[in-house]
Amino acid sequence: MNAKSQRFVMFTLFSAIVWLPSVGPAQERPEQLSREILAATGIKGGLVVHVNCGDGKLTAGLGAGDAYLVHGLDPDAANITKARAHIRSLGLCGKVSVEQWAGKTLPYAENLVNLLVSEQSLKVDKREIMRVLAPNGAAYIKEGKSWKETVKPRPTEIDQWTHYLHDASGNAVARDSVVGPPRRMQWLAAPTWTRNHHTLASISAVVSTQERLFYIVDEGPAASVQAPSKWFIVARDAFNGVLLWKRPISSWAWHLGKFRSGPVQLPRTLVAEDDRVYVPLEIDAPVSALDAGTGGIIRTYESAKHTEEIILSDGILLVVTGSPIPEQAAIDPARSEKAPFPNEKSVVAFQADTGKELWRWSEEGSGNLMPLTLAAGSGRVFFVAGSSIVCLDGKTGGDLWCSLPTEAGQSAAKPAAKRQKNVRKQKSSNRHRSLGWSVATLVVKDEVVLWSNGRELAALSAETGKDLWECACRPGFRSPSDIFVTAGLVWLGPDFAEGRDLHSGEVKKINTTVQDLWTVGHHHRCYREKATDRYIITGKRGIEFLALDSDHHSRNNWVRGLCQYGIMPCNGLIYAPSHACGCFMEAKLYGFWALAPHKKARKQNAPAPQLQKGPAYGRIDKPSSTAENANDWPTHRHDPLRSGSTTMQLGAKLQDLWHITIGGRLTAPVAAGGSVILCSIDTHRVFALDARSGERKWTFTADGRVDSPPTIYDGLALFGSADGYIYCLRLSDGELAWRFRAAPDQLKTVSLGQVESVWPVHGSVLVQNGLAYAAAGRSSYLDGGIVLYGLEPTTGKVVCQTRIRSQHPSPDDAMPTQAECDTMSRKIVQNATDYKTFTAPDKSDAFSMAEGATTDILVGDGRSIYMRHLRFDRNCIREKEQSRHLFSTSSLLDDAEVHRSHWVLGTGDFSRMPVSYSWIAYNPGRYGSGFSVPFGLMLAFDDESICGVQRTKTYEYKLFANDNTPFSADEPFLPDFRKAAKGSSPRFNWSIDLPLRPRAMLRAGGTLFLAGMPCNVDEKDPVATYEGRKGGLLWASSPADGSRIAEYKLQSPPVWDGMAAANGRLYVSTVDGTLLCMGD
Repeated sequence: MNAKSQRFVMFTLFSAIVWLPSVGPAQERPEQLSREILAATGIKGGLVVHVNCGDGKLTAGLGAGDAYLVHGLDPDAANITKARAHIRSLGLCGKVSVEQWAGKTLPYAENLVNLLVSEQSLKVDKREIMRVLAPNGAAYIKEGKSWKETVKPRPTEIDQWTHYLHDASGNAVARDSVVGPPRRMQWLAAPTWTRNHHTLASISAVVSTQERLFYIVDEGPAASVQAPSKWFIVARDAFNGVLLWKRPISSWAWHLGKFRSGPVQLPRTLVAEDDRVYVPLEIDAPVSALDAGTGGIIRTYESAKHTEEIILSDGILLVVTGSPIPEQAAIDPARSEKAPFPNEKSVVAFQADTGKELWRWSEEGSGNLMPLTLAAGSGRVFFVAGSSIVCLDGKTGGDLWCSLPTEAGQSAAKPAAKRQKNVRKQKSSNRHRSLGWSVATLVVKDEVVLWSNGRELAALSAETGKDLWECACRPGFRSPSDIFVTAGLVWLGPDFAEGRDLHSGEVKKINTTVQDLWTVGHHHRCYREKATDRYIITGKRGIEFLALDSDHHSRNNWVRGLCQYGIMPCNGLIYAPSHACGCFMEAKLYGFWALAPHKKARKQNAPAPQLQKGPAYGRIDKPSSTAENANDWPTHRHDPLRSGSTTMQLGAKLQDLWHITIGGRLTAPVAAGGSVILCSIDTHRVFALDARSGERKWTFTADGRVDSPPTIYDGLALFGSADGYIYCLRLSDGELAWRFRAAPDQLKTVSLGQVESVWPVHGSVLVQNGLAYAAAGRSSYLDGGIVLYGLEPTTGKVVCQTRIRSQHPSPDDAMPTQAECDTMSRKIVQNATDYKTFTAPDKSDAFSMAEGATTDILVGDGRSIYMRHLRFDRNCIREKEQSRHLFSTSSLLDDAEVHRSHWVLGTGDFSRMPVSYSWIAYNPGRYGSGFSVPFGLMLAFDDESICGVQRTKTYEYKLFANDNTPFSADEPFLPDFRKAAKGSSPRFNWSIDLPLRPRAMLRAGGTLFLAGMPCNVDEKDPVATYEGRKGGLLWASSPADGSRIAEYKLQSPPVWDGMAAANGRLYVSTVDGTLLCMGD
């Protein structure tokens, strides 16, 4: 047991409290004090909360390395101002942040905080402190002259997940009674998308131990899978997602391999247990043991080169190696000639803590060792070689027994036929599998070995190899057979209809719920299922929970696992890694999510009022004229339609007028009333500049990220923030007029490396017909859903509001009537015979989930408000009729350019899709349907024409133009998809190939401006252009035919959609943190 584990056991036994001597006044030596606090508590990373943070010097000191994210709280606004100035002077904004707080309930989600520090006694109840602390997290509070440390012990009800299939036994069942259907956000992390749905999964393996999460990931650009891969081993805190460390993997499996072709060994190349991580640091390398806290190499097991699989049991590290190269490396065509199939495999055993090799199994025909069958338990090691199950002594490698599995299975259990015992019969099994592929499964549980070859299952005594029973057993879709053992019962995929006694095979339970729980159509996701003691967690369409001890089943099509890996249930949470899926785009989450089960809402003591008035409240300088200036660009993408187009004329001949370095990751600019406003997203700062000179007018700091620019309206600057608030500033000087808490509660989480509200608000506020509209939330399925508000801009008064909350379906949902079925055309609607399509609350068929939603920047057409595919009237009342508007299948702010994300000028009606929309985008007409509306990577439009950019399958770009018609209240409803016989996508008026990678586009009168990156790739640094290190280009083109009129080189490319044109000038926000102003 390591020192930290000993310490936690001690705290558990002695009421989790220890008294420590004072280490000195914080105000005299904050840097030293912070080091002593971190040393005393042993917290080496994660989320640190400093209550009563004062001037912020100790707060900043607690962020003593890249592994810490720090959040400070203080009741005094003056202290917050001082603390922010100090943090800013150190360049730590975002990584360290502070906000005003004076409540008796802490504003954090449950189990989120690793270390809570206060230099004075708190008025917060101890139970509240323990609520927010993560397992093994510590509260370090000064009382009098001494410090008291309280540690929250890890609950016994939650489990770890140290191997691909939970542990060395191969039984992918967590002993975790807390994991349940996802209802709350725990945290969100990058990558937002994996690189491509059709190639090797960008995340190879995920495991968790001791409150940490580890995974292997390709961080190459999602914009082009043709770009080289950038593999890393990454460590995050398991309860808040804070990045602890990452180290590069110099080479890994060929990232262009087909996504359903394995190699199945990859998820078995990562194991974590206690304070060690075991992983090869390149595709041909031996296993290295890393320090779980730092990523440093402890030792390398040199005699186990060419690692294929790893398990760890009773302190013995077991490694499958392949020679001359590991099988997963051979999928690379450049290496296939040097890789005979099957290769020669060995099983090598090491004493994990010393690196001493204990034994090695290898013999003629060892290439027939079946992938995914190495398992261990009770001092024994098991695997399948040829057609034999081999059992060895775990310490010595000596033969214990060898048994042939059954050759034919029956549907009912029966005594197994007699087999020849203790004979290693090496029939080749590789004729049944291809390179890097296997459907085999071997599980060891309670002295029973369960083995399936994808056709039948055999149960044998782990001690003697004696046959116990057998039955039929099928594989999953593009995945091996799922075999789960829990509570003495064996459950077999794919339908898990029967629970069999582990020792006899007798059917003890019947469960046919899956046929009602799963949404029919499409195929099962291409990964294995997982389980806990309470649930079998399947991946038919999303994440389905088949309850084993109750009727509390659950279907969750709005969240899914990763191709080839799936999900991970442990720590009381569901971990859903990033994906590149194009189904259920209206509602499905994307990014790396940790999700918690339902829990009753906490009680707040005297919550802060929603509306907070600032010094400028009621003191707004009204513009001299109330008429809109047609030459302004007052909101994101110019207007409520988000058209990206202005009637203002701006010629192609430009020159640099001024530039200013803001720093950090910038939003697009807006320009009106003589000011240009933009935000430094990660530093939470809003900047107002003089539009003519670029001189700074004022800055304002919010309590969270501001992901898009404010809207300038009637002498005001209105914006939302990830802190859950809507802000209104006086335009002339940036003074706060009011802020309104749109989030239902003051509850924080960690999102993409920063502290945010569980219900963030996008920066750009929609102002339409005299009201300011904004939405708070992330998903209609999480944390009570999304709240949409309409506010008076000058006062912050609520005029209207609605909650978008999706109900969760049940297998008991009522069946539809025949009349309901008859009204739906099977030629249009996917799965017309699936009753869930019509009656279940989630209204999900194979590709659409119209009743669910995620947030995005709001769009308005003068009559209605749109949040992606959802339509509301001016009073925030949902309108069922759909109408044409701009929306994105991910988000208008999504800059990843993943191949399954598009902007569409249509209705958002996905229920008419015969297949995944992205297939139609790249193959119009092939699937019997095509887009009937314009779509592309980005669009800019006016009443007469639409200009856009589309990507080709070869990751090239083309610029095009279509006709458009004015938006009208009485225009007929036209679906986004129609039968191919009536045509597919609208015909282009013109299209041209683009020799640049466009990242921003707008139209200003008779000129179309495109800005982006050069397409040419530097062979010595192939990803440089994608990372913005090769400069940028600005084009001025003709909207009539796309011809280039002028070209300008930029020192840095633009940020996504990062241009505005106003009053004869072009403003460009660039990747290097600079705002450019250009004009004639």
